[in-house]
Amino acid sequence: MAINKLESGRWQVDIQPEGRGGKRVRRTFDTKVECVRWERVQRTDADRGGWAPPQRDKRSLRALVNTWYKLHGHTLKRGEERRNWLFSLCDMMGDPLAKSVTAEFYAEFRQKRLAGGLKANKRHRGSITAKTCNHELTYLRAMFNELSRLGKWHPENPLAGVRPLKIDQRELAFLGENQVKKLLASLEQSNSGHVLLVAKVCLATGARWSEAQGLRGDQVRNRRITFARTKSGKTRTVPISKALEEELYKKRSDSGPLFQYCYNAFRKALKDSGIDLPKGQASHVLRHTFASHFVIHGGNLLTLKEILGHADIKMTMCYAHLAPEHLEEAATNNPLAALEASSRCQQSVNANEENRVMVSTEP
Repeated sequence: MAINKLESGRWQVDIQPEGRGGKRVRRTFDTKVECVRWERVQRTDADRGGWAPPQRDKRSLRALVNTWYKLHGHTLKRGEERRNWLFSLCDMMGDPLAKSVTAEFYAEFRQKRLAGGLKANKRHRGSITAKTCNHELTYLRAMFNELSRLGKWHPENPLAGVRPLKIDQRELAFLGENQVKKLLASLEQSNSGHVLLVAKVCLATGARWSEAQGLRGDQVRNRRITFARTKSGKTRTVPISKALEEELYKKRSDSGPLFQYCYNAFRKALKDSGIDLPKGQASHVLRHTFASHFVIHGGNLLTLKEILGHADIKMTMCYAHLAPEHLEEAATNNPLAALEASSRCQQSVNANEENRVMVSTEP
């Protein structure tokens, strides 16, 4: 490695600034002096650490998940559960190198997952739905984004271009007044002393079952219930009736829990009542019932958003179709309605004309 004069008369520098095994660089100049100066600059920069050959990223996807959990995941409310889910995905993928996870790689993995060719851990039995796959895509994509923000992942997010699967929006089931009466009657016959009151709290406030079941005495004050440690992490307060407050005070013990675990008793009472619900909606049927009746009776969607603790109004809009005025114009501003209105108008004109003729011919 040296400075040599070329046949063209110019001078070329051919060096390895980092030493043997380092990157080889070449540069051509008109004079030897320029070559010497450039060589000195390159070696000085190399001595200062100004250049280093890029190292290969040999981290596995599982190692990346570990890094994410240590730096960020442990701060999440359900971070450990998220980490275990990601570990399960790593195992199903064969724990590849992180750099080998591309959009194409993940799309093929998802296809096999939906086809039932890949089994998850024991906790996730049965067929995998498109909704589950979308959750998994969200978890992985969020992990790469967070590591990128922390400076632990320098390439672009490999899953940024992968689209979630389209899911048909299913109608949310809710109970009518007669069904509510039937359910409450079934709950009264339950062996659990708490299940009826927990269900009443859900029906009166739109709370999730876990939020109502976990209520403590100091969360009920001045005919209001304050829900803390919610799914969204936000605290919200909902007014209640005096009758419900008095029932809750009978269970109150300062700041201790008001209820014991009773969800299984609720499921049994719901089954005994004979109320048929779509699969997977039993746990939220009371919350949906509150929201649906709130809108049906003219409640404001923005108010409902605050009561339910939704992070986005789009989540609340699934109840919009129940509003009395929702799409009311569709019944009047359509071609059939226009024809009917025109026909009624013509009939009215004909009737008036007949009356005028009869009046004019009378003696």
